[in-house]
Amino acid sequence: MEKLIYHALEDPTYACPVIDEKEERVRTLMDGQKIPFLYIHGSFEGTEVKFVFCFPRKDAYRGRFFQYLSPFPGPDEEVASLEHHGLQDNVSFALLHGAYFVETNMGSSAMFAGRPDSTIVYKSSAAAAEYSRQVAMELYGCPRPYGYVFGGSGGGYKTMACIENTNAWDGACPYVIGSPVSLPNTITMHAQGQRVLRHAFSKIVDAMDAGGSGDPYKDLTNDEAHMLRELTRMGFPPRAWFLEAEGRIDPGSLPVLLPGMKQADPSYFTDFWTLPGYEGADGLCGAATDRVRFEGVIKSVHLPEKEDADKTGFNGVDDAWKKLLASGNSAYLELESVPEHSDYVEGVNITILSGEA
Repeated sequence: MEKLIYHALEDPTYACPVIDEKEERVRTLMDGQKIPFLYIHGSFEGTEVKFVFCFPRKDAYRGRFFQYLSPFPGPDEEVASLEHHGLQDNVSFALLHGAYFVETNMGSSAMFAGRPDSTIVYKSSAAAAEYSRQVAMELYGCPRPYGYVFGGSGGGYKTMACIENTNAWDGACPYVIGSPVSLPNTITMHAQGQRVLRHAFSKIVDAMDAGGSGDPYKDLTNDEAHMLRELTRMGFPPRAWFLEAEGRIDPGSLPVLLPGMKQADPSYFTDFWTLPGYEGADGLCGAATDRVRFEGVIKSVHLPEKEDADKTGFNGVDDAWKKLLASGNSAYLELESVPEHSDYVEGVNITILSGEA
């Protein structure tokens, strides 16, 4: 059966683009260099799709555009890349390489709302790409611009959907593509490694560094050596633990993945600690030693002083998931007492049992 290719120019849904902002702007790089460009913001009438185009000056234009797809869509995602600087500055990269930049909100009215139409990402992205060409040809008096779409993680999958289902781009670069077992396994393994090896990271890095013994297992306990061996076989190179050796312990996106994991396999979180055969049930593993579980009384509640900061700029592979996190703004609970515990207190879960929750 022949594959159906979507032609955005033939879709009446996106036949009425509207430009609501058009102005000359200057982008300042970290080294002080200034790049003038034309900023255009608009939408497609009758839809929730919004877009941004950033055009270089005519003498800098080289006949192409780059279009970025973030891991998560969002109501204002089209302006997210404007906030980035340095290595994450996709806008300036495009302008410096003779290209104009395109980004959309992918038709989303909410950051993580479900979509009744699973095709809207590639259709709305293609519509913006084709309209950007019309604007560019009028602006530069040029032939059809070549277009390239790119994105990582969730944006990588969106990039593949765009290039496989439409004819709007001439090339694509999807990256950081997961496998069927990548989430949450790689992140849970990383968090497990941070817990088990928290006293061993400096030994591992020193052994692998210049002048080291070359044997990262030499001074480790049996549990630590087993953990390092398992993680290495999973694909974590021992030299990559230098951040942890400097004291950085970070579960990454695990907190936002955990609710989905509990929904997918709710019994596991009880079985691990209670059923014979699971490590946690024997009471001897490091997880059981590090586990802190108690009932307490809340003495006082300290609420945030202000609302969470805007998270529009979180649109990269490493930070897009942070949109799901509440910053807290220094909110905290004060307990009447706390039990003795190990030096590992990551991943706290709180269940309100009584009172005004």
